[in-house]
Amino acid sequence: MNLIQDTLQSFKRVTLADLDQVKLMDRTDSKFCLHRNLLPVILESLKNDYSMLEIQGVTIFPYDTTYFDTADDKMYINHQNGKRNRYKIRVRQYVVSQDNFLEIKFKTNKGRTLKERIKRPNFNPVFKGNELDFLENSSPYSGSELQPKILSYFNRITLVDNQFTVRVTIDMLPGFKNHENEIMIEDLVIIEVKQSKDNKSALINQVLRDKKVRRQGFSKYCIGRSLLDENIKKNKFKPLIMRLKKEYLN
Repeated sequence: MNLIQDTLQSFKRVTLADLDQVKLMDRTDSKFCLHRNLLPVILESLKNDYSMLEIQGVTIFPYDTTYFDTADDKMYINHQNGKRNRYKIRVRQYVVSQDNFLEIKFKTNKGRTLKERIKRPNFNPVFKGNELDFLENSSPYSGSELQPKILSYFNRITLVDNQFTVRVTIDMLPGFKNHENEIMIEDLVIIEVKQSKDNKSALINQVLRDKKVRRQGFSKYCIGRSLLDENIKKNKFKPLIMRLKKEYLN
């Protein structure tokens, strides 16, 4: 981690207000999984063309997320079965600022990700008032049928290119927890490239290709459920789970 932090010192800084130029609530996402030992050299290749989010002197931010699903796991099963036009519903806390949001992510059959969110007063997994209306109006699910399934946590670095067209999140130390089990994948780094258009020529994509890092679908909700629950259907995720256990889990 010290080497990563040392490399980050070379990046220019941006503020949350700067990032408002590239919110990307309607976007394409590309995800990549790599070993944390590879991250410093990737960051070194980006430092002149990307800036890093800093808030009150902090550049690595812890996130906590509770994912919700129906009693019969409709959202998980839809993803497992490869259904397009699928949803994820979560409550996320930005731990440093203690800001909390209820978020709905919709993956379209065109491969785009649409996100809506509203601010909420706390991280409690209970929906009230306008949140129930928000869920009813923005998803096919009602608040009364949703249950908290897992807690996901990680530390995030956020980068933006100098043209403010590409946003990159780098998630480290991802962990997952339910009522029975908890697992942290200490050696895994998840990079997500968010763009209004799928621009494969973006520098971050070129750097990852040069380092032989291939695009890899990764749903924190689905992988967390697959790792924690031995009895849930997970055929779609088995190749990635085997890779995680071989390369990143001691």
